[in-house]
Amino acid sequence: MLILAGKCAFVIRIVGAVPLPAIFMFLLYVDESGNPDGQQDRYFVLGGIAMFERIPYFMNQAVNELEAQFFPNNPVEFHAQAIVAHAEEPWKSLPAEKRFAILNDLCEIITRHDVVLFAVALERSTTAEPITRAFEELCTRFDLFLERQHSAGNQQRGLIIFDETRYESRLQTLLGEYRNTGTRHRRLRNFADVPFFADSKSTRLLQLADFVAYSVFRRYERADTRWLDKIISKCDSADGRIHGLVHLTSNYSVCPCPACLTRRITART
Repeated sequence: MLILAGKCAFVIRIVGAVPLPAIFMFLLYVDESGNPDGQQDRYFVLGGIAMFERIPYFMNQAVNELEAQFFPNNPVEFHAQAIVAHAEEPWKSLPAEKRFAILNDLCEIITRHDVVLFAVALERSTTAEPITRAFEELCTRFDLFLERQHSAGNQQRGLIIFDETRYESRLQTLLGEYRNTGTRHRRLRNFADVPFFADSKSTRLLQLADFVAYSVFRRYERADTRWLDKIISKCDSADGRIHGLVHLTSNYSVCPCPACLTRRITART
């Protein structure tokens, strides 16, 4: 039985009449950018967008409205790389000003909703296991965010939803290990289950996660900051430090990017 009292909700278990606080869910939608196996990219990125379980409906609706504005008779997926490259339809014949208007609108959808961004930009020369290392860091950052929510009296559990990938079984195994034995940083205690995988055609949230990952990739691979600059304010942050954006690089001590810089400044103080 659910009882509402002010802003608090309690699940009442009849046996013993013990009040239990309702536990809600934060969903983290994740996609990748860059090739973790080839030699053509210096960086591999995992990027995602997290939100309370009631928010996805409204964000799906917002992206559907964007589709109706530009493609009223032609359902499309919004993938940033395809939009920028404009090598295939419907992007090939779309004027540049409309393509960049769409990218700006995706930024605006992200910034106006109550979401939190997480991304790991990994310099591939720093590790032989880019997938494992980036995923470990992403899970750790999300778990720390959930722990801060719990400390503030907002009991949340987290669930990661990935775009379909050939690394599915590997990532599920890794998160199971992180929950049982821990990462190099900590044992993860705030995940509801192993990652789930979905087709990006079925949810706009994975298309937005794709945009986050691409924005971070462009920033570190191509020094193109225009998209990340528009959404970086939504990255998880606390006490003057950007926790949601992680830059794993051998050049950390002098790197001027916001992720490295805020860590160095707060470490000094």
